Amino acid sequence: MAAPRKSAQQVAAREKARQKAADFTARHEELIELAAKFIELDEAANDTETTAQEKAQRIIAQGKVHAEAARKESGRVIVQMIETGESKSAVAARLGLSAATLKKYLPAPASAATDSESSGV
Repeated sequence: MAAPRKSAQQVAAREKARQKAADFTARHEELIELAAKFIELDEAANDTETTAQEKAQRIIAQGKVHAEAARKESGRVIVQMIETGESKSAVAARLGLSAATLKKYLPAPASAATDSESSGV
């Protein structure tokens, strides 16, 4: 058997090198596409998380506003109970509250608020 010629070996080697380069390029392009997909999905996840946090903060703020309004209304109800002639301690006992807790529901005295406003003017 005759040994293959050098030029045939070179052609085969070049063809093999071209194929390896093509495979490398294809793999490289696939990695670029996968990296781009990863970045896109990661940014979408971050945006989703940020949006959810913003919504949660708005809901919490709205909840605080509603809770404060309900507490003020509770205070008004307690004032109405006291205005019936019932003592603060009796109202507190009726509601299952301590006297200190009951005071938290009561609005600030109007005269103290008015005095502080007029002294500041």
